[in-house]
Amino acid sequence: MKLSLDNRVFIPVHNSESGVASGKTRFHFWQEGMVFYADYFGGDVREGHIMGQFTAENKGDMLYHCLTTDKILKAGKASALFSQTEDGRLAFDLDWEWIDGDHSWGKSRYEEVLERSLTK
Repeated sequence: MKLSLDNRVFIPVHNSESGVASGKTRFHFWQEGMVFYADYFGGDVREGHIMGQFTAENKGDMLYHCLTTDKILKAGKASALFSQTEDGRLAFDLDWEWIDGDHSWGKSRYEEVLERSLTK
């Protein structure tokens, strides 16, 4: 599967308790070759950014940072495993860790939101 994250939107469908993102957080990705980026906001996240790169056909590493609605700066790193859902959307599972604060870690799953789903 040749992945393209370009101009795709994802939401978390599962996140560990120490995570900040929720189903109200939207992640808008774009891609240049093996490098990908995202801006995200919503829920408890005022603004956030991701920078990552593919390390294999369906795997990638990323760094991220955000400012919460409580004005707390957070930063972390993650490894992603990309897949396709049964209905053809992209998804990825993350093993992540905060690199500041309490250094807690967790697992998350994100699934693509199709444009028609965004208006609901």
